Amino acid sequence: MRKLSLLILVLLMGCSSVIGGLLLDSCCDTCECAATNGYITVDEAPLTLTSKSAFLMEANSGRVLFAKDADKQLPIASMVKITTLAVIYDALEAGEITLDEKIMVSRNASGMGGSQAFLDFDCEYVVDDLIKSIIIASANDSCVALAERIAGSETEFVDRMNTLAQKLGMVNTNYVNVTGLPAVGAYSTAADVAKIYAYTMKSPYYGRHELTWMYDLTHPCGRVTGLTNTNRHARFFDGVTGGKTGFTTEAGHCLAVSATRGDLKPIAVVIGAPDSKTRFAESGDMMNYIFGSYKNELIVSKETVMATAKIKNAFVDKVDLFARNDFFDLVKKGEKVKPVVQIEINEGIKAPFTNTDALGKVVVTRNGKAVAEVDLVAREDIDGLTYWTSVQKVISKFKIA
Repeated sequence: MRKLSLLILVLLMGCSSVIGGLLLDSCCDTCECAATNGYITVDEAPLTLTSKSAFLMEANSGRVLFAKDADKQLPIASMVKITTLAVIYDALEAGEITLDEKIMVSRNASGMGGSQAFLDFDCEYVVDDLIKSIIIASANDSCVALAERIAGSETEFVDRMNTLAQKLGMVNTNYVNVTGLPAVGAYSTAADVAKIYAYTMKSPYYGRHELTWMYDLTHPCGRVTGLTNTNRHARFFDGVTGGKTGFTTEAGHCLAVSATRGDLKPIAVVIGAPDSKTRFAESGDMMNYIFGSYKNELIVSKETVMATAKIKNAFVDKVDLFARNDFFDLVKKGEKVKPVVQIEINEGIKAPFTNTDALGKVVVTRNGKAVAEVDLVAREDIDGLTYWTSVQKVISKFKIA
């Protein structure tokens, strides 16, 4: 890599004692976030929580503001369904199923206990209605029906869930079923729940039903089941974008919830709260702490041309480079730091390459320490020269001359 002489100094409001931590897709081996399992806590929020485990992060920046036994393996009840929905959303994006498709409900699916939509055996339901019942009412029967349709069986679907968890670095998670009903060998952590929730939030299918408070599911036979959202934040917390509750005697009262105000996007997770009121109060306190104490600054925008690189063996001689993703810096209100943005471009870039190939990187440092590395990419695929395009390139330059 050769470093350009360009250094962009950005004045920010922030706390100099805050340690940077990013999600895995923007971390580097030498960045501060590499110190632990994909995240690192900043100065902890002044919060006292009674839940067994808790985790608070800001999704745009990836910074962690609070962690209480966040890597402790615990049952998480119906918060398992966050991953169930993530795999369903991935199947929708891959074209394996469609929202308007009708699927047949098996006897196994209709017989699920716990929270349910009371689906009729051997009847067809629209996929989107089943998804809505999972989001709003945590319907176990709908989870199993969709799992069987997508993967052939609940067991095969659970394999997909565990594969996704491994991909995201959720090293303290193991799924046994799609519902979160008590099962031997099933566990996760508050930190891992936040990771999968952040992943799910990126899906284009997220946010369609999360704020629906009440919904009447009409069954094929004409029977109607009234469903009410189990996430009371959906109605009573300003800026909430979604959430997933969970409860079993073993797990206690659980909740993962997200909200957005401006560029701030907190994700709060609690596991093992003593009662339902407490899980909502403590998750609300965590999110309000971020909203009241911090602001986000967009330091690197994926929409901005960060540099122009010379290229070889291509019809064009140079190409504009963009950051692969945005980088936000979470800073405390009323205090200042000076992060530095440095552009590095690979030596000897040669076509062909695609719009996903890293052609350099943006390095963000604070107080001399790297807090983020973001790949630089082109916005288009660049083909290598052929005999004919080489001739055309020579002719075009001749015409210009």
